[in-house]
Amino acid sequence: MDNLPPSVTRAYQDLAGASKYQHFVRIPGRIIQCIDYFGLTCDRDVAKVRLHAYYLFIGVVDDAIDSGRVDAGRLILEYLSKPAPVFDEVTIGSSVRLMTEILKSHMSDATYPMMMEELRELYSEVVSERNAASIDSYIGHRKSVGNLTAELSCVLIRPNLHGEHETLLQFMKEVGAIGCLVDSLIDLSNDRQLGLLGFEPGPMSYAKLTGCILRDGLRVSLKHPGLIPLFAQAVIDNFLDRFRAERDRPPQSFPSDRKDEATSVA
Repeated sequence: MDNLPPSVTRAYQDLAGASKYQHFVRIPGRIIQCIDYFGLTCDRDVAKVRLHAYYLFIGVVDDAIDSGRVDAGRLILEYLSKPAPVFDEVTIGSSVRLMTEILKSHMSDATYPMMMEELRELYSEVVSERNAASIDSYIGHRKSVGNLTAELSCVLIRPNLHGEHETLLQFMKEVGAIGCLVDSLIDLSNDRQLGLLGFEPGPMSYAKLTGCILRDGLRVSLKHPGLIPLFAQAVIDNFLDRFRAERDRPPQSFPSDRKDEATSVA
């Protein structure tokens, strides 16, 4: 972050300070605690900076999609297709574009190809999730989204991890899946109102979603009892932050979208 233009740094800090993203910016600290729990070592400063940028990126994109911008994923993949980050007025004027370019600045030559591959897969799962015709299909796609989101964070910091990290990765994927289901439980009604669901959720949908969260959460907790307090705190924070944050969700700005789409048509 020290190498970014001052205007970009200020815009980034403003986003990081927004109440609706506090759940996301606290995730890196918890991941560092999990790294310690599994006996791994890493460059903490580098890992925290990269994870902070990544999870703020996830929060901003999630907010854009929940605001009805389901095309955000496609646009982001277009932005990411050029590895070199670009910081101009257009970038600073769009929170999604800004976080995409900042994320690119944290990708190395070694991590870029794998991250692009998994980001494409993540986008595909998000599209499939929106088209899910039942709660069972929806839950399956949400779990995949959570798995991939967690796996991407591991790819980003893998060059700084030392030790056998497969157990950490599996744990993070399981927790990521549960986290996505918790998000869904909070947002299901709002997503229905916005027309972002391919089915009409009823009482049984909420019951199945809640049951899956409890079952999977219990299984992970029994495997790693030392992380129960951390896990519980994350779930509680998710609920509290969502209800404390303003829910007006202003539309995200994509100043260059129309121009980009016109160019692609031409």
